[in-house]
Amino acid sequence: MNGVKHRFECNVCKKSFTFKYLLKNHYRTHTGEKPYTCKLCGNQSAQRNNLKLHMVAVHHEASSKSCYICYYCDKPFYVKNNLRQHIRIHTGEKPYRCPECPKQFRRISLLTQHQRTHLKVRPFICDLCGSSFTNRTNLLNHLKRHQGQSDFVCEICGKAFVRKDSLQKHLNCLHRNQKAFVCRICNASFKGHLRQHLRIHLQEKPYQCAVCGAKFVQKSQLTVHQRKHTGDKPYACPICDATFSHSSVLKIHIRVHTGEKPFKCFVCNVNTAFGQLAHLRKHMRTIHKSDKVYYCKPCETFFRDKKQYLRHHEECKNGADNESTAAETSVLISVSNMRTMLAILLKKISSAERLSKLGFGKRLIDEVLFEAISSSGRKPFTSNDCDETTALLRNIEIFLEWTIPAVHLHKLKQAKRSVEDILVELTQHPGSWFGKAHSRQS
Repeated sequence: MNGVKHRFECNVCKKSFTFKYLLKNHYRTHTGEKPYTCKLCGNQSAQRNNLKLHMVAVHHEASSKSCYICYYCDKPFYVKNNLRQHIRIHTGEKPYRCPECPKQFRRISLLTQHQRTHLKVRPFICDLCGSSFTNRTNLLNHLKRHQGQSDFVCEICGKAFVRKDSLQKHLNCLHRNQKAFVCRICNASFKGHLRQHLRIHLQEKPYQCAVCGAKFVQKSQLTVHQRKHTGDKPYACPICDATFSHSSVLKIHIRVHTGEKPFKCFVCNVNTAFGQLAHLRKHMRTIHKSDKVYYCKPCETFFRDKKQYLRHHEECKNGADNESTAAETSVLISVSNMRTMLAILLKKISSAERLSKLGFGKRLIDEVLFEAISSSGRKPFTSNDCDETTALLRNIEIFLEWTIPAVHLHKLKQAKRSVEDILVELTQHPGSWFGKAHSRQS
């Protein structure tokens, strides 16, 4: 350090400084203190220079001090070295390389933070739960979770996130269906969780059960396993009193009520379908002597596993509008949700005797609804008139017009609520919408 002594040490992260005022400024990164406030908009800054930058960039206030402007995005800087570091965002330059792994960084501070992961140094401690972090930003994001604060909201579905990059990942993976993470070993692509996938190749199982010693790749797998020891069953069926230890088992159970059988056999001439993929596999092995359950309709090709099918599905040249479906994706998620909510609603507003006569729990909920509408003297839609999904939506609309008082339904339509939105509202608060005259007519 050219003979310069660093006499002032931070008692939180042990970083040292030549001057006391530098330590004072640095300490604000731990406390979150922001003593400099913009008089025009109330924006707060931890450093005086940051406030000056804010005044120039946001309020276009002139400064007597020299200001360096980024020629890529026009962002101002008072320190030339800060501009030099900023430009690396645009150029992609990363001059600081980690001596322990191939990772590179554009700022030495980022390299220092990264090296803590190798040294297993986590100086930033949460006072509420004791969790530790390698940098202050991660600690602040963690504290937001304690406070229930989520600043970044998806404009498409309304889901909120603590971090901006989490929102971006959500948009890319869920709404844009991007698989941005590629395994260098097997070339498989993922929407996320690449680190967990790599543990399969490395045969790493870092999560161990304290009771029986079983090891798992993912923490969620250990959580589910531990319920075998505790007997915990946190997933309750919204239609009956059954409880389950895993959400996937609950999902399969709900099909008993809705009558859904999304796993179809494309070999049988008759309409053979199953509620579970395992049952379709058994059917294919015993009846058709095959273990290929995924089917591409346009080219009439079967596939053994889902990855092969999806890879083919993306490259299939038999028309741009490829309507081929794997057995387990043959039912749209939104349609499945509507069937579940319809089953919940029918159970809440109908007597057990009435449901039994309609065949509730013994056939597809679409058919139960069809029968209910017919018995009321109204004319339901059939799949002969339109496709299965459209027929279900039309019949739900008839059901709502029949059961909800007109004044309430008019308000919902004025608010431009979708059929699915209305079903959610009704299943959560049925008493506030159904009058006494309508409570048992379905």
